[in-house]
Amino acid sequence: MTKKIYAFGMDGFITPMMKFFAAEGCLPNFSRFLREGAVNQTYPSFPVWTPTNWATLSTGAHTGTHSVSTWQTVLGPNQLVDSFDGRANNAERIWNALERAGRKSVAVHYPGAYPSGVEIGYVVDGFGHPGHHKTDFEVAAAQAYTTVASEASDVAMGHDGSAISGPRSVEPIPPLAVARGWSNLPQSASPALATTFTISARLRGDANVFHLLAVDSRGAGYDRVLICRTQNGDDVVAAANLGEWSEWAIETFRIAGGEQQASVRFKLLDLTADGSGLKLYRTQVTYTDGFTYGDDALAAELIKRFGPYQEHASMIPYTSGMTDFDTALEECAYQGLWFADVANYMLHEKDCAYFTCHWHLYDYLNHIHLADVDPVCPGFNPDAQDKYLDYFRRAYQVGDRVLGRMYAAADAASRAGDDIYVGILADHGAYPDIRIANIRLFLHAEGFLVLKNGTDAIAEDQDRIPPEEIDWEKTTAYLARRGFDITINAEPGPEFDAIERKLLTALRTWVDPETGCTPIAIALPKRDAYLLGQWGDQCGDVIFAWDHNYVSGYYTQWLGIVGGGNVGAPKAYGAHHGGFIPTDNGFSSTYGSFLLAGPGLKQGYERPTGRLGYIQAVDVVPTICHILGIDPPAQSQGAVARDLFEAHGVLHCAPL
Repeated sequence: MTKKIYAFGMDGFITPMMKFFAAEGCLPNFSRFLREGAVNQTYPSFPVWTPTNWATLSTGAHTGTHSVSTWQTVLGPNQLVDSFDGRANNAERIWNALERAGRKSVAVHYPGAYPSGVEIGYVVDGFGHPGHHKTDFEVAAAQAYTTVASEASDVAMGHDGSAISGPRSVEPIPPLAVARGWSNLPQSASPALATTFTISARLRGDANVFHLLAVDSRGAGYDRVLICRTQNGDDVVAAANLGEWSEWAIETFRIAGGEQQASVRFKLLDLTADGSGLKLYRTQVTYTDGFTYGDDALAAELIKRFGPYQEHASMIPYTSGMTDFDTALEECAYQGLWFADVANYMLHEKDCAYFTCHWHLYDYLNHIHLADVDPVCPGFNPDAQDKYLDYFRRAYQVGDRVLGRMYAAADAASRAGDDIYVGILADHGAYPDIRIANIRLFLHAEGFLVLKNGTDAIAEDQDRIPPEEIDWEKTTAYLARRGFDITINAEPGPEFDAIERKLLTALRTWVDPETGCTPIAIALPKRDAYLLGQWGDQCGDVIFAWDHNYVSGYYTQWLGIVGGGNVGAPKAYGAHHGGFIPTDNGFSSTYGSFLLAGPGLKQGYERPTGRLGYIQAVDVVPTICHILGIDPPAQSQGAVARDLFEAHGVLHCAPL
């Protein structure tokens, strides 16, 4: 009898929200999970960021051990890597433990999964960064094109009507005009119209020019486009009707002076009947090779079976104005279902014992619209709640389809005699913004950070201060990077100790003058940072965690603090996770999630956290390894969540 586990990673998944929609009756597969599985929230690793917690969910190690404490990791002198690079992680991963036991695994779009150190397992894109325009497997990031000049110059607006992202990422192209110099024009009730657009490769700016034809296919106005390589109506790359997607195209693109096969598809968002206006959306252009490790033929095999790999699918095209919410959600659905199909194939046809992935849909949506649906946010608008609540409902319905696709294959394998476990993992949730704080402005106000030109350097870029703007002779403490730790600008000794005492006192006694609350919940010297899972060479001299209702570090989204100063209300509300105490829990929740169903596990079980506390993120890997009957990764520090198993029996405790 073979044991296999799905551990489908859904970044930002919020269990209480899932339960809310399941109670409406619109999530049949999650409702099944609530009946048949163990559904628990987890206490995330601190800081509550994406790279940190996916590292924990592959190692079972605390942040101080795996070392992925923020978005960039120092490997050595003058050697800084993106924390989604596998070299950033100091701990052994679950796929290494499986290989040691002679078992194969697969990780898909998983942060820090490459290099993996495995020889018999598989990795499909082991970078998994949620950012736009980040991957090595990309010819070009997603883009939209328009012939309407005003569309290209509009400003994307936030939920409260404020500008949130500067100029829209919509590229202007020449207006449609009667097609001249073309051969083999298609049938059209009105004269075919033509224009061109260019896909610029991300390396060295190679220009890939495409020719577009608009046709009137039914005599009721222009309603269809053909994208061609040349001015030849038979040389078609893709075609799309108004409001519809084209089929995927595999095309040769110029990049870095060479040729690269890559996949792309288009959606015709708008085409006026008279041809005066057009808007065309294009997906990310993604390589058709090179994104898999462990089997050179795997990429072609997956594309043949399930369609092209789309590395980046997100809400960024929606928030930037490239496209509408529906189109962005369709892309995320394609990616999620593709992951599920790959999971089924790799577990049941390629002899893998473990599948995991990283699908980022919910985190994108939380940042954008969680503040619109949860009344705890001061910027909450009840008139808009139903609209945005339906956005979340539809997103969780997509997740339900993903789960259903895995359940179908798992049920078939179970009937054939295998022990199949279906699981959902989440690194964290999110919570609406209430108050925001700027730690750099605070350090400046308290005299720790001295700048050559006052606070202008902070005001211009509040996430980072150029080192040349800092007066290093007078600065005693500073935030070295985006994070939660402060570096003391002194060597160990009496001077260092004096600065440390002064800094800890300042942080612990900082008061928000409008609320009377302290923004900082915990401030610790490095020697005490074990309380937050921090140690090692990535740990700063002083570690701090924001209190409930306070958060820092996303100023480009907030547009600043109302009234200036270092703490206050944001000019634009959103929702976040990060370096704050991660125990907010209601309709929104900052906890992670661990859903698991399968043989020997309790059904309809949720740990009584008032008695046993939360399952911690570090406990997930040891629990999975226990099911598979293997030793956990070498640096794993979590415990098996034994109360999830039927053999553990019913908990009998005296009343608290």
